[in-house]
Amino acid sequence: MEIHKLLQRQINKNVPLGLQDDPSFQSFIKTVNDSYLSFERDKDLMDHSFQESEKEYNEVHENLKKEYELKQQSILNLYESLTDLDQGYGSINEEEKNDLLFISKYLSEQIAKRKETEKKLFETVQFLKTLLENLQSGILVVDNNDTILFVNQYLCDIRSINASPEEMIGKKTIDYLNEAKVLFKDSTAYKKRINEILLNKEIVIGEVLETVDNRFFERDYIPIFIENQCIGHLWKSTDVTQRIKSKNLLKQSEERNRIIMNSSLNAIIAIDITGKITFWNNQAEIIFGWKKEEVLGKNLNETIIPDRHKKGHQEGLKYYAETGKSKGSVLNKQIEQPAINNKGQEFPVEISIIPIEQNGEVFFCSFIQDISERKKVETKLKFQEEKYRNIIANMNLGLIEVDNNGIIQYANQSFASISGFEIDELIGLNPSKTFVLGKNIEKMKAKKKLHERGISDVYQMPVKNKRGELRWWAIGGAPNYDDKGNLVGSIGIHLDITEQKLMEEELEKEKIKAEEASKAKEIFLANMSHEIRTPLNGIIGFLRELERQPLTDLQKKYVENSTVASKHLLSIINNILDISKIEAGEMSLEIEDFIFKDVINNVVAVLEPLAKKKGLKLISQISPEINTVLKGDFLRLEQVLFNLVGNSLKFTNKGKIYLKCEIVKDSKAFQRLQISVIDTGIGMEQSFADIIFNKFSQEDKAITRKFGGTGLGMAITRELIQLMKGEIKVQSEKAQGTTISFILNFEKGDINNIKKVQEEINVDISGTNILLVEDNIINRMVAINSLHYFNCEVTEATNGLEAIEILKNRKFDIILMDIQMPEMGGIEATIKIREELKLQTPIIALTASAFKSEAKKCKNAGMDDYITKPFEEFDLIETISRFTNKQFNTIDKPVFESNEKLYDLKILDKISRGNSEFVLKMIVIFIDQIEEILPKAEAALSSDNFLLMNQLIHKIKPSIESMGIVSIKDEINILEIITKEEQPVKEKITHLFFQIKQTLLTVVDELQKETLD
Repeated sequence: MEIHKLLQRQINKNVPLGLQDDPSFQSFIKTVNDSYLSFERDKDLMDHSFQESEKEYNEVHENLKKEYELKQQSILNLYESLTDLDQGYGSINEEEKNDLLFISKYLSEQIAKRKETEKKLFETVQFLKTLLENLQSGILVVDNNDTILFVNQYLCDIRSINASPEEMIGKKTIDYLNEAKVLFKDSTAYKKRINEILLNKEIVIGEVLETVDNRFFERDYIPIFIENQCIGHLWKSTDVTQRIKSKNLLKQSEERNRIIMNSSLNAIIAIDITGKITFWNNQAEIIFGWKKEEVLGKNLNETIIPDRHKKGHQEGLKYYAETGKSKGSVLNKQIEQPAINNKGQEFPVEISIIPIEQNGEVFFCSFIQDISERKKVETKLKFQEEKYRNIIANMNLGLIEVDNNGIIQYANQSFASISGFEIDELIGLNPSKTFVLGKNIEKMKAKKKLHERGISDVYQMPVKNKRGELRWWAIGGAPNYDDKGNLVGSIGIHLDITEQKLMEEELEKEKIKAEEASKAKEIFLANMSHEIRTPLNGIIGFLRELERQPLTDLQKKYVENSTVASKHLLSIINNILDISKIEAGEMSLEIEDFIFKDVINNVVAVLEPLAKKKGLKLISQISPEINTVLKGDFLRLEQVLFNLVGNSLKFTNKGKIYLKCEIVKDSKAFQRLQISVIDTGIGMEQSFADIIFNKFSQEDKAITRKFGGTGLGMAITRELIQLMKGEIKVQSEKAQGTTISFILNFEKGDINNIKKVQEEINVDISGTNILLVEDNIINRMVAINSLHYFNCEVTEATNGLEAIEILKNRKFDIILMDIQMPEMGGIEATIKIREELKLQTPIIALTASAFKSEAKKCKNAGMDDYITKPFEEFDLIETISRFTNKQFNTIDKPVFESNEKLYDLKILDKISRGNSEFVLKMIVIFIDQIEEILPKAEAALSSDNFLLMNQLIHKIKPSIESMGIVSIKDEINILEIITKEEQPVKEKITHLFFQIKQTLLTVVDELQKETLD
């Protein structure tokens, strides 16, 4: 900023350097500098004008001397000019009027006077202009045609006008203030009031207007009159938001204080210097019985002060009025005094009296509490204290008190007994040095520091007694304070727990043995699972392949029966593993939205053919009040229902089976449901019903032989219900039937969040080059048949060593790796592939173990995912598709016909303020950014560099928001979060990324066609 030289000298001379850089001072200097520059421009213009005029008059003067014959006419012209210029020219006599020299001199004098007048007028205008410009109020001056004559910067700031005052002068107010009415809350009343003020042309002072953004403006209006003619209007606006808010806060504070005073648990009474009551709160009414209307204005001596203390009270007030000091120490402290109520009854109170000086007057505010009950309690407490002192002295817990130096000041008999010392011997000892073993000395010092900070704690410690025997004490330590709150030492409670410690050590040994046994059981089950599931995988796989072949009806029946048998065998294995997983704490729930009715109907649809085959009716009853969509693990719910309804079908020979669903409790967010399975089957004794949930429980061997089963179904059912925070109960009567009910809580769900079930395999993995590493020839044949069916190229390896040799020379899209193999298993092979071969090819484990521990081993070794054998074909194909980035076929995908764009440029338009070139430039930058970052993100995904992927997604997030692509807003946020997790789930990340990528590529295509072409 160029500063006027004169102003710069004044600043350098009078203003400290530190203030010169202050933004507020610089703003003020800018205003003053503008005035200096404006004055210079106006002065130069005036000087130039006067110079030109003087030049013209001199030329006239010379012409008069040269052209005497025109003297009379010139004098006449000058006279006429002077008559217009100066009314006093008529007093000049005729001789002077004909004197050209006199007239010229007179004219020069008048011009000089006019210059002086104009100078003073200019200075006055500049003074007023500077004053108005620097007022902390918005000033607007307009003429009768609504043309702006003056406006200051303050008005531009508070009205958010994007123009300088110089630009606005000479323009119409509508060019800048046409949106003023929408600035205020009641815009209609605002416009009406403006018209009313302009019509009346009377001064208006102090009108307050509230804006839509909760600010307050105080408006003044002054009409400008000259010779009784209104020539313009001055409007003054001041931001008084803080003043209004402070006023409101003060009012609220006063009201709050009044409420607090009246809500206080203490009686609060205020009196003036003469003893007259000026305030009496609600608690005072309760304690003393007088209503405030009865006592306000009365002397305190007339109400609550007993007769024997009235004189002292009056003398105390008089003494304070004379000296400004209290007589005795009764002010600013708590004292106990007697008081009387409206019935004349005397009772003890605790009172604090505080002198308050306000507006030159002295008041005394008393905070009074009725301590009648406390006095009774104190008396009782003294009795109790004696009682408990005797208890402490003789209790079984050893108690000692030590001072700040750690020296014993008191010990009870119990501490003497457990330490082996006499009480007299203990006094004066340092327990840390006497009982604590050397290695725990530092620990005791730390405990002492805790007590010094006011912290209590409980701990166990080995010690030695007087005889030197090793004992274990449980010690509770706490700081000890005197009546004034000063720390005087510590108190310790001691219990000899030596026997318990020995028992704990034995229990710890047994716990280790139990954990080792549990681990051995888990290993056994994992091995058994592998050994059974491996051939079962072959059986189920070959049956699946047979179903694809042209078969006779009898062959189809045999295949169907074999499939049912294999599925039943798999169900038994799963039940055993479910129990093991629950015991190992590995069972978890998947919480997602589902349609409750569909779950019930699915169970009925599957089991109804079995019911019809036995001549039974399977009837479901669902309360219409049950929410359509609930949240929970619907697969586990189905498993429970299949177990319960399946049991009823097994043990019911005639009659009906009801599946009844009712509401127990309904709230805004959740529903508590009771689901009952009621049958007319063989029933059972209630004594057995109470143990039906025990593992392998069946009522008698005859039933086992007749109906079969492992006896695990009900145990699993109860475990699953308990896992879902529910409860189950059984009511049964022999030969009369059974009712099994369970209660579960479900959150209410959203129909839009329900995942669509993939009913068919709509994945194209043709041409995928796969390395299958599997030692079991049957399992290889099953997998190869499925993979060849989907046109994949498969290379076989029978163990990890073969796989590594093949991978040294060939590249594959994905590796399917068995876990347990001869020579080298899948875990060891994966580690070598990752660490020695440095390959990042996706590796999918084929494991017969369903335990999390097995899955964790796979992940830790570097595998990307796992599939449990025997596998469903869809799971295998979908997993391969996911990790090779093969997309689902679009043939079966729903096509949404919509003219709605995936982007919205409203945000860009608003930012650009109508600049279309800016919008186009931002679109080009966005397209370039997306085309650059998407390939990098996809490469980061392929190499599992999720941190880089997170950085790339974070980089394009603002651009996506500015382009108004709201359809993937949630997906972007989720992807940004899960890519920062310690163990990112690649499956979820891949799904989200390709969904986002597809949307962004569509947006880029739309933008190129619709905005850039």
